[in-house]
Amino acid sequence: MTGRRLRVVVCGTTFGQFYLAAIAALPEEFELAGILARGGERSVECARRHGVPLYAEVAQLPDDIDLACVVVRSGVMGGSGSDLAQALMARGIHVVQEQPVHHDDLAACLRTARRHGVRYRLGDLYVRLPAVRWFAAAARALLNRQHAVYVDAACSMQVAFPLVHLLGDALGGVRPWRLDPAGGQDAPFTVLAGEVSGVPLTLRVHNQVDPADPDNHIHLLHRVTIGTDGGALTLTDTHGPVTWIPRLHIPDAVKHRFDMTGPGTGHLGEPSTVVLGPAQPPAYRRILGELWPAAIGADLLAQRAAILGLPGAERPEQYHLALCRLWQDVTAAAGYPSLRPAQTHRPLPVAELIAAVADIEDETVAGSDNAGDPIDAAAQAAERTAHGITAEGTRTFVERLDEAVLSSVALAFQRCGLLEPSGPGRPAAEILAAARTAPQHHALVERWLGILAEHGLARRESERFLAAGPIEETAVARSWELAADAWTGGLGSAAFIDYLRANAEHLPELMSGEQHPALLLFPEGRTDLADAVYRETATARYLNAAVAEAVRRIAEAAPRPLRILEVGAGTGATTDAVLAQLTEADYLFTDLSQFFLAPARERFAGRPGLRFAVFDIDRPAAAQGLAPDSFDVVIAAGVLNNACDADATVRELVKLLAPGGRLLITEPTREHLEILASQAFMMTPPQDARRESGTTFLSRAQWSDVLTGAGLGDVRTLPAEDHPLAPLGQRLFAARKEGGPC
Repeated sequence: MTGRRLRVVVCGTTFGQFYLAAIAALPEEFELAGILARGGERSVECARRHGVPLYAEVAQLPDDIDLACVVVRSGVMGGSGSDLAQALMARGIHVVQEQPVHHDDLAACLRTARRHGVRYRLGDLYVRLPAVRWFAAAARALLNRQHAVYVDAACSMQVAFPLVHLLGDALGGVRPWRLDPAGGQDAPFTVLAGEVSGVPLTLRVHNQVDPADPDNHIHLLHRVTIGTDGGALTLTDTHGPVTWIPRLHIPDAVKHRFDMTGPGTGHLGEPSTVVLGPAQPPAYRRILGELWPAAIGADLLAQRAAILGLPGAERPEQYHLALCRLWQDVTAAAGYPSLRPAQTHRPLPVAELIAAVADIEDETVAGSDNAGDPIDAAAQAAERTAHGITAEGTRTFVERLDEAVLSSVALAFQRCGLLEPSGPGRPAAEILAAARTAPQHHALVERWLGILAEHGLARRESERFLAAGPIEETAVARSWELAADAWTGGLGSAAFIDYLRANAEHLPELMSGEQHPALLLFPEGRTDLADAVYRETATARYLNAAVAEAVRRIAEAAPRPLRILEVGAGTGATTDAVLAQLTEADYLFTDLSQFFLAPARERFAGRPGLRFAVFDIDRPAAAQGLAPDSFDVVIAAGVLNNACDADATVRELVKLLAPGGRLLITEPTREHLEILASQAFMMTPPQDARRESGTTFLSRAQWSDVLTGAGLGDVRTLPAEDHPLAPLGQRLFAARKEGGPC
């Protein structure tokens, strides 16, 4: 911390509660000294909750108050905020006043601040929000290359000032501006037209307000598009996402010869829409509880820097005066499109915008109040791997894949004559015997009979099973083609679908044990197919990136090189991602078999600090030569579902963690039909909760119970349930052992 803590009073407790949260998140910079309010029930409760005095008048404030946050409506909004700000400055108290403020009031406040030798600042949290910063960064990168030809914007009247502020930040200023009357006054949106920063502007303002609840019932916060000859950059909402849409241009090779790869067609390889920054905006709970207070905190830190005379303190007064004037000049305006003949196509490489956003993304993580939290950082890093992936796309794939697997399993039973649509049917035991099912696969095949019945592809009558109807091979083949189309649209390579389909076609041999499942995953001992499964899928990219970033952040905070244990490291997909983020570490790479250890030794030859050992997750760790409290991080990527008893295995891994150490595991969290028809043939029959429930994988809630039951705390899960990747049913679980600094 540079400088002393400032004693702060917050004036107003409606929106002021966000300021209270911001101050609480910055305890080294600010001390909440009191609340100034009228004394209503909410104000009394706020003061009680924060353990500070409640003042009713400026004159009651003690003499040691440094800064006041005036979160009371200004005069132009029918409140007394501007008068209150001037009264506070007359007491020698620095002020941050929440926008909007009339231009004349702002000028008066600045004069009062100069007269009394204090600093006054207009606060505006919206331009500090991550998505707005990404948009502004991408806009500056775009406008360095191409001129803006239009701005299309929309907002609600309550947040019109932040709109002109973010336009100024994105465009590099607001002058010159012009606004003329337009139309649509009786509609929910008033249409305004003119220019801002010399760029043609169309603005739609939602101007309907509920007088009893003016802060709610708005149709949107902010939506802005900056158009150039290359395409359109859009802030879809104040909290994201930010998108880039290249301008459609059909080259001559396509128009004349329908040649999609001929001269001048390179730009056709770019997606029609690219998301810059996280594809999935945060939930409102996080927006209100974390992002808004963090953005307000950034305003407070800027004011603190100005008060204490710290280097680089901002001086935005003249800029804010211009913004207030523009905000006051927002009136109805309209116009007709002008003709601009002889336009040329000017594509812009999207990589430039992605690079611009990446820099701001890193600054946002480092500057937020969650900067020290490795799991929050992991979420940010992993998000960059999910560009362009939508929940609709993943849900479609899951539905199509489930249909393909179910129909393939039913077809396999039908081909073997195990399920017929008529007759008395067969009990499960007779089906197992007729299929010559290997003993270790009995439970799995019985599970499949139940699944077919659950999905209507088989009928269960008095514990006997019959086919629900004939399965056509052409329909099964078509279902796999549809699944492949959905998958290769951005979720992974075709090799992954080919692997699953090969397993489905070998189901009779897999059930009998004649086909070893590992040979389908590692044909002729090669690992290229396994790489498609464990490295190249959307979930693998996301989870490996998350684990790697979490370990990097833990390492940065550690006083010495990390001691890391990876169990079931397999092909080293997660290992590669983690080691790429570390300069040094004591890393123990383990697996059950020398099959994986030999190629790992070759792949990582020369890597300092990397050791290799055989480790069985179903045996006590001490019996395998590993001492308690000897690792700072334990990684288990997609391996614990193969433990006989997940509870017992996790307890053993926890013993190996030093106090404060982290356990990072990635696991399926739903019944994956495709895994039940492939890798499940390699898995150990469970002896834990899965045996009782007849399931193969633990749910997210069950994993949380396993981790907390082993004595771990701070259990976190990625991705969130509303994330586009969530339907794929793979999660990272991060948990921490009590004590220690990690």
